[in-house]
Amino acid sequence: MKAVIMAGGQGSRLRPLTCSIPKPMARLCGRPIVEYILELLAENGVTESVLTLQYLPELVVSHFADGFAGMKLSFCEEDIPLGTAGSVKNALGTVSEPVLIISGDALCDFPLRQAMEEHQKSGAAVTIVTTKVGDPREYGLVIVNREGRITGFIEKPSYAQATSELANTGIYILSPEAVNMIPERQKFDFASELFPKLLEAGMLLQNCTLDGYWCDIGDLNAYRLAQGDMLAGRVRCNLKGDRDDLGNLYFGRKPTGKYELIAPVYIGESVHIGDNAVISEGSVLDDGCTVAAGATVSESILLPYCVIGERAGVLSSVVCAGAAIKSKASLLDGAAVGEDAVIGSRAIVRGGVRITSGAKVIDGAVVSDHITTRGCAASAFDDDGLCGEIGIELTPELAVRVGCAVGSIANGRTIGVATSEMRCSKVLGSALIAGIRSTGASVLDFGCVFEAMFSFAMGYNALTLGVYLCAGEYNSIKLVCDAGLPATRKTEREIEIALARGEFARAAKDGFGDCVDMSGIGVMYLTELLRLSPEGLSGMSAQVVSSNKTAQRLLTDVLTKLSCDTAGGITLHLSENGTALSMNDAKTEISAHRAVAAYCMAMFEQEHDVAVENDFPRTLDLFAEQCGRRVYRYLLCPADGSDEQGRKLAAKQQCTRDGLMLAVLLLDYMKRKSLTLDALDRLLPAFATQERAVPIDLPPAQLLDGLSDERAGEGIVVRENNGVILLRPRKNGNAIRVFAEAASWEIAQELCSDFTKRIGSLLDKKHQNG
Repeated sequence: MKAVIMAGGQGSRLRPLTCSIPKPMARLCGRPIVEYILELLAENGVTESVLTLQYLPELVVSHFADGFAGMKLSFCEEDIPLGTAGSVKNALGTVSEPVLIISGDALCDFPLRQAMEEHQKSGAAVTIVTTKVGDPREYGLVIVNREGRITGFIEKPSYAQATSELANTGIYILSPEAVNMIPERQKFDFASELFPKLLEAGMLLQNCTLDGYWCDIGDLNAYRLAQGDMLAGRVRCNLKGDRDDLGNLYFGRKPTGKYELIAPVYIGESVHIGDNAVISEGSVLDDGCTVAAGATVSESILLPYCVIGERAGVLSSVVCAGAAIKSKASLLDGAAVGEDAVIGSRAIVRGGVRITSGAKVIDGAVVSDHITTRGCAASAFDDDGLCGEIGIELTPELAVRVGCAVGSIANGRTIGVATSEMRCSKVLGSALIAGIRSTGASVLDFGCVFEAMFSFAMGYNALTLGVYLCAGEYNSIKLVCDAGLPATRKTEREIEIALARGEFARAAKDGFGDCVDMSGIGVMYLTELLRLSPEGLSGMSAQVVSSNKTAQRLLTDVLTKLSCDTAGGITLHLSENGTALSMNDAKTEISAHRAVAAYCMAMFEQEHDVAVENDFPRTLDLFAEQCGRRVYRYLLCPADGSDEQGRKLAAKQQCTRDGLMLAVLLLDYMKRKSLTLDALDRLLPAFATQERAVPIDLPPAQLLDGLSDERAGEGIVVRENNGVILLRPRKNGNAIRVFAEAASWEIAQELCSDFTKRIGSLLDKKHQNG
C-alpha cells in the first residue's frame, strides 16, 4: 500500500522549537519525528511514501536526499495552502487502490497492517484509526455506533461536550472513491469537509481503534514527555545507540567525568558533562551538548550544541540548538529557550515561559512573561469563565492579557465591556479595556451593570463579542457573544491560544482603539422594560426582593411607573446577576425554571417557537409538542454549529435570561388573562428540578460511557420511569453536573441523589480496576 505523510505543518504551538525547522523535523532522541514514522510504515508493509510539504520544505527534501531505508520517497510541495485533504489530493491525483494517510508529527507504534486488513474487509470509503484518550480537549473526537460505524465528529470540545473518548489520530485509509471526492487544487479538510460530505452521501466511514502508543506532538510538553516515554520503553521504536546496564542510551562514547546519571537518559555524540553535574531520568542531551560542572538537568530536552553553564538548573524544559544557559541560571517547569538565545547568569525563567530564538536575557533577570515578538501568559475557561480569587488568580496583569487576547481576535469588531459594582471589578475592567485598546480594537464601556442588563446592552448595540467582569460570591471574567449568549468553544480556544502563546496584536501609537462611555444604557434598558407591558399593570400587586439592590430598585421603579402596587402581593425574587426570576405568594411558589416555562407557554399561544439553554428541563419539549410548537436549545460552549438555530432564536428572546424582563412579561400576561399565581402555575406541566455537582478525577467520557445512548449536545440524557436526568461534565472536566427533573420535588431530589451515588460508584470501580 502507498502512504501519504502530511508533513507541511508549521508547528506554531511548538515554538520556539519550530522557528527554523518544520515540525516533522523536530528531533526525538537524536532523530527527526518523520524517520520514526517511515520506519513504522515500512514495518507494516508500505513500500512507497509521498510527503506533502509547505513550511520550510527544502529542509525535509535535503534530509532525505539519499532516500530512507529502501523506501521509495517522493515530495509534493504546496504553493498555496490546500488543507489536509486538499494537500493529499494534490499529492495523489487519481488513484485506483486504497491509500494510507498519516500525520508527519505524531509518534506511534500502532499495528497499521491490522487497520489495512479491516478496511479491506469492511469495504468502507474511509477507515479512521482512533485511540482512547483521557483529556479530549486537544483532539478531534469520533462518534461511533455499536457496530463501529462512524456517525459524527466533534472538534476539540470542552469536557462538557465530550461524550466520546475516541480521538481521531489523523491516520486514515482512503478508498479511491473517497479520494476522488476531494476537489482539485482547492482548500479542503478531512474532518470538517470531506468526512461530513461522505456521511451525507451515505457512504461508510468505519472506525478502527488500535492498541499501542500514540502521541500527537502538539505542544512542547507533549514533545518532552514523548521522549521520556521512548527512553522508558513505553514506545516500540528504533532508538539509535547502545544501552548500559542501568538503561541509559549512548550514541557515541560515554562522556568522561564524575557526574551522575539517573536512568534512563539519552546521550548523543560528542556530549560533554562536567564534574558533579546531575542528569535526571527522561532527559535528552543531543549531539554536541555541554553541561558544565555542578549543573542540574531534570526531565529536559537539550538540542544539539546548546550549553548549560556551571551550577545552572534546567527543570522539565526544552533548550533549542545553540542556546546558552549561563552559570547559576534557572529554567523552571515547562520553560523553552529558542535557538541561539542566551539566558544570563543567575537569571530565572519562570515555568511555561518561552524565549524566542536569538533573544538575550540579562544577568539576574526574572522572566515571567514570554519573550517573543509580542508577549505573555495563559489561562483556560470553565463553566463560569476565567475563574479564581481576586488578587491571586484574577489580577490586573491577567486582565490586561485577556484584553490583549480578546482585541487580537476581534477582527475589526467593537467589544462590549461591563463590570459588577465592586471596586476590584472596576479596576480589573479598566485593565482589560486598556489591553483591548492596545490592539487597536474599540470598546463600548457600559460601566457597572448587572449581568442581565449587560446582555441587553450587547443585543441593543448589535455586538457579537463582549466581556463581563464579576466579583462577589463568584469571581470571573466571562466571555459572551450575540445578545450576551455564552461564547463558542472556537472563540474561547482562540483566546486561550493567544494567551498561551503570548502573541497579541499591537497597535501603533496613533492606532489605539476608542473607548465610548455607554454608562447611560440603563435608560434604554428601563425604556425596554416599560415597553413590555404597553397597557400597564394597574390592579396588579408585586414586591421585589434581591441581593442586588440596583436590580431591585430598577424593577421596583419600572413596576411603579406601570401602576403596579409594590407594597405587597406576589414576591418577585431576582438572582444577584438579574438573570433568573422565581415568584411566590401565600399559596404558590414558582421556581426559576417554571417561570421561564410560563413565558414559553405564552409564546406557544402566539404560535412562536422558543429557545432555552441546553440544561433546561426536557419536560418543556413535550409541552411544546402538545402545543404544536418546538423547543430549540443552545449549548454552554459549542465546538460546532449544532446549536446555531437555537442561538439565533435565543438572541431574540432575551427574557429567558433576564429576570426583570420576565417579571414584567409574566405580570402583564397574568393581568390580561386574569390569572392568579396559583392559576398560572396550574397551566404548566408538573415538573420540579434538582441539581448537584459530583467531583471526579477521571475523564468524564469514561464514566458516562454506557449510561445512555441519548446525547444532549453537552452531556447525555438518561430517561427513567419517574423522571429525566441530564449528566453534563463541567468544561474543565473536574466534575459532572447532575440535573434531575420529575413530577415532584421529592422525586427529583431522589433521582439526583441516586445518580450522584451512581457516578461515585462508577468512579470507585474505575479506580479499583486501575
